[in-house]
Amino acid sequence: MQIPSKYDASKVEDKWYEYWLKNEYFHSEPDEREPYTIVIPPPNVTGVLHMGHMLNNTLQDVLIRRARLLGKNACWVPGTDHASIATEAKVVAKLKQESINKNELTREEFLEHAWEWTHKHGGIILEQLKKLGASCDWRRTKFTMDDDLSESVIDTFIDLHEKGLIYRGYRMVNWDPEAQTTLSDEEVIHVERTDKLYYVNYQIEGENEVITIATTRPETILGDTAVCVNPNDERFSHLKGKNVIVPLCNRVVPIILDDYVDMEFGTGCLKITPAHDVNDKEIGERHDLEVIDILNDDATLNHYGLQFEGMDRVQAREAAAKELDKLGVLSKT
Repeated sequence: MQIPSKYDASKVEDKWYEYWLKNEYFHSEPDEREPYTIVIPPPNVTGVLHMGHMLNNTLQDVLIRRARLLGKNACWVPGTDHASIATEAKVVAKLKQESINKNELTREEFLEHAWEWTHKHGGIILEQLKKLGASCDWRRTKFTMDDDLSESVIDTFIDLHEKGLIYRGYRMVNWDPEAQTTLSDEEVIHVERTDKLYYVNYQIEGENEVITIATTRPETILGDTAVCVNPNDERFSHLKGKNVIVPLCNRVVPIILDDYVDMEFGTGCLKITPAHDVNDKEIGERHDLEVIDILNDDATLNHYGLQFEGMDRVQAREAAAKELDKLGVLSKT
């Protein structure tokens, strides 16, 4: 027998993997043996596997193969995750390349494109797992949007709701104005950057005195419902119980006291915009403040934006800064 000078992985590995599959060595049925089961953390169908998947799945494969050698009824359940938001973004990008506008499609038509993407890329991912030699029970392959899994999710939500363990509430969310959907914290990509800091004077109602706040988002001034200072800050002790006039919209709002404000940071005064900042929302709930949302779903300003209504938030930011300067309340940037 002639031994090749170089190892040909494709011939050897494909041959034996096909042999394993043909003889269903990875398949498991319940019996009297001790069960040992791993449900694969399903990779998203948004592309292909990366090195992190390779590492994680290799470790799972080691564990499941060891369990078989120990005589346990080992079952490794494979599958893929629909990753709805990420998948939708990929599908929308693909449609744009084909000159198709998502907004012109019906729900059913868009789902057809989404399923087409899923079948294509989900299949690529599963084949990559096989190339890795993963000893999954392929007869049990699942997709997170399979009818039985979707039904189980709905049943679970109904059960939790009937037990009083979940409820609908008003929450601060991460909003994607392009995809028109909420995002989980894990889906948000944080970027560090240097923005302008605008120092704005708020006049005390009925007095000539002003207090100064600093903000990177002057357009959100239109959503202010209070100005907050630390109760231990002696610089502002005389302002307790007084009101200020919000620039641009001339709304009268209270000066409130809260330990959240850092006396050493900025001016020591904090404008409170409960609709557009997580911390402000928490302060607003503690002090029962009004919530004024100035943005539309597409990130343009709504009617609360007054003269800036219809502008994109970034465009409105620049316009608001110019208007504050024109009014003489922008002390510095």
